[in-house]
Amino acid sequence: MAATNSQFPPVDDHLAWLKAGLPAERAARWLAVLTGFAIPLSTSFSEITTGLFIAAWIGSGNFRAKWEVIRGNVVALLSLSMFGLLLAGTTWSSETWGNAAGCVLKFREFAYIPMFIVVFQDVRLRKPAVIGYAIGATILLGLSYIEMLFGADFGMNSNPVDYIVSKDRIIHSLMMTYLIYLAAVEIATTCGKPEGVPYRRWLERSACAALIVLATYNILFMMEGRTGYLLLGALTSLFLIERMGKRGVIAASLLLGGSAWCLLTYSTMIQERLENTLSQIQNQFGPHRRHSPDPRMEYYANTFELIARHPILGTGTGSFYLEYARHVAGRDDEHTSDPHSEYLNLAAQVGIPGALLFLALLVTQWVCASRLPPFERHLGRGIVLTIAVGSLFNSLIMSVTGGVIYAYFSAIAFAELSRSPQTGTGQIDSSLPAVESASRRAA
Repeated sequence: MAATNSQFPPVDDHLAWLKAGLPAERAARWLAVLTGFAIPLSTSFSEITTGLFIAAWIGSGNFRAKWEVIRGNVVALLSLSMFGLLLAGTTWSSETWGNAAGCVLKFREFAYIPMFIVVFQDVRLRKPAVIGYAIGATILLGLSYIEMLFGADFGMNSNPVDYIVSKDRIIHSLMMTYLIYLAAVEIATTCGKPEGVPYRRWLERSACAALIVLATYNILFMMEGRTGYLLLGALTSLFLIERMGKRGVIAASLLLGGSAWCLLTYSTMIQERLENTLSQIQNQFGPHRRHSPDPRMEYYANTFELIARHPILGTGTGSFYLEYARHVAGRDDEHTSDPHSEYLNLAAQVGIPGALLFLALLVTQWVCASRLPPFERHLGRGIVLTIAVGSLFNSLIMSVTGGVIYAYFSAIAFAELSRSPQTGTGQIDSSLPAVESASRRAA
């Protein structure tokens, strides 16, 4: 295939490729792209698309070629190892086999990554998948504004400080921050490029700028979630540092510092969230321990004690609720099935080595992102930072949507690490033309 200055072919080429191949292959490609659109809109919708995707992926066969792709990709192998460890954890779990198996299914996103990586070997599927997510997230954003402006209530129950639709405020804010990051990257990467119709480029950049403003307001003033504030600051810093290097560190510090001062001075809601956080810390670690309305610090303290008792193997996959209940028996501490930190969640169930394996996966992705073409590199580092920071205070992988977002964008970004399959008998999608890697095409 001849080299080209454009990383992605026209939309017509995308559609032609989606329609090529055997029925199961076509279905897997369509469903992979459709999943991106489904993720923001409905958990049930995304569960259906991912379930059908898995069926089509298995039904298309050619497992030897698929394994060649997977074993040539360090991210796919580490994610499979993570899933394998959680599966092995059922053998020493203090829970019943049924409950342990149910917990394994909550971490199935680690198995999704290599499957999506196989499908996203061709760069021509990647941008449509990202655009699909952006469209779905924009619809979700619009519904949130309709709730605020007209008093409607779609999906989940909202209130004057949480205009949520299909996701809770944590996942909603996560999706909006990633949408902001994608829109900012789109503006930055298209500025100064001569290709395309100027008027169309101007409309695209204007639309992205509008999305950034609307989504930022949505996170700061229409949601209570502190996770959203933290992720917005983290991804803003990443974007500025990626674009400006050392100057970006200074720019991020000034921007975030100034914004934080203004918000803490003039926003009553953000002032209350800060006061609640300080109150939680004081109640848990102050001289007189008291319960907080949001007992997150209490969860952390008790979970650390659980981990200290079983540091190597943990108490087994699916055992957290049972073991936590035993640990706080006789106290007036609140029971929970979720420590509100993915790192603590994994360490409690499959030991500190399990949490370190998850951390190693994230670090490997971050390091390997430097080997990717610009489009994939931005996606990869954005999703890794989002999950790494968000998982400090939430069990994002165990939650359905958080885990799917991580698996989906990890696959889109890091599929490039695999050895590209070539045409010929026994290779993936042998009915299609050979596809060069994005890095070669960009060169």
